[in-house]
Amino acid sequence: MRLNDEPADRLRAVFEAHDLAGMLALMDEHVVWRGLDLPRQATALCHDRAEVAEVYRSAIARGRDGEPVILRVAGDSVVVDPRPVPAREDVALHQVFTFRGSSIVLIQDFPDRASALSAVEAIPE
Repeated sequence: MRLNDEPADRLRAVFEAHDLAGMLALMDEHVVWRGLDLPRQATALCHDRAEVAEVYRSAIARGRDGEPVILRVAGDSVVVDPRPVPAREDVALHQVFTFRGSSIVLIQDFPDRASALSAVEAIPE
């Protein structure tokens, strides 16, 4: 991971502070969050910052939190292990946050660490 990567540093800061408002401020107004592709289920999809905020607020209201860790920065993408609290043994979800400039424009869910890392493998660090 590059040490002086401003978007990743800003992402890390909001993770460490558990700063929902700061997290949402990092997102482009038209951010897309693409959930997991699961058999026989429609892929969960958020189309903008307001929908993402609704998902986050709903999770917080249900007592969900996380201790996200940045695993890799590759180009404009940041691979994150969300490390949910309380932990979920049935889910190994990892995410790739893609930036354009200083804003998150895409959050892509992956079923595990290997697939998330593989998605950014060809992107130079």
